[in-house]
Amino acid sequence: MSPFEEALSHAAQQSILKVVMDGRWIEPDYANRFKIPADLIRDIYGLVDREALKVAIGKRLEEELADRIVNALAAEIATDIKQILSVKERREEIREVARKHLQHIAKEGV
Repeated sequence: MSPFEEALSHAAQQSILKVVMDGRWIEPDYANRFKIPADLIRDIYGLVDREALKVAIGKRLEEELADRIVNALAAEIATDIKQILSVKERREEIREVARKHLQHIAKEGV
């Protein structure tokens, strides 16, 4: 390869690397995008059943709130259990009680 060809190849590689590193290789052309007419958007929104939308949002919010409450309670309980079990004497007492009950269950079957 001649020095010119090597320089040209190197310049092309550097140019491509710069485009990729700058993130310009994924650059949407907003000027030429398809425009939806405003009256069509208004008509579509007019067809939305707002009461059904409220019901659907309400159900989703109920589920989300229930999940968050359960997660918060679980975190609180886990913290309390860790604090209780952090004292060695308490931990041993709890193990002793658990062993007695497990032995009773093993013997009795229930």
